[in-house]
Parts: sequence; structure tokens; C-alpha cells
Amino acid sequence: MFVALIEILDVLGEERVAGLTILRGSVRIEPSRLSDGVVMARELGLTEGVVHRLATPAVADWSGTVAGLECHVRSLAGAVR
Repeated sequence: MFVALIEILDVLGEERVAGLTILRGSVRIEPSRLSDGVVMARELGLTEGVVHRLATPAVADWSGTVAGLECHVRSLAGAVR
């Protein structure tokens, strides 16, 4: 799992990541700026998006698998991908 986390941080750059939530087999990435979330998801190859409209502001959760690890990245909902 740690190899996958290092790979993810190498791709994204530590300065763009505000926080990581690590669970067994999965990681959630909180971007420093939610507006960067879509670009970060694209860079990781994440393709599945779910919009949470009840959150303020509305956010999207992009998910997929990176280096065998389930990965989620948050972004502002409605951002162009």
C-alpha cells in the first residue's frame, strides 16, 4: 500500500494534497483546492464520478484503482473534465 501512496504523491505533488484518509485497501485524497480535484483525478486515471449535491459547495467524488489501491479524489461538482 505504501508504494501505491508514494506513486500517487509523485504524480500529484505533495503541495497539491491537503490530506489523505487511508483505510485498508483504499485512500481518499482531499485536494488543497477543490477546483484542482478534477485535474488530479484525470492525472490518476480515475473515471467514475458521483456528485453529492447536498454538500455545500456541491462536490464530486472521482474513483478508480491506482496501483491496486482503491482511490477517491474530491472536486467541485460541475467542473469540466
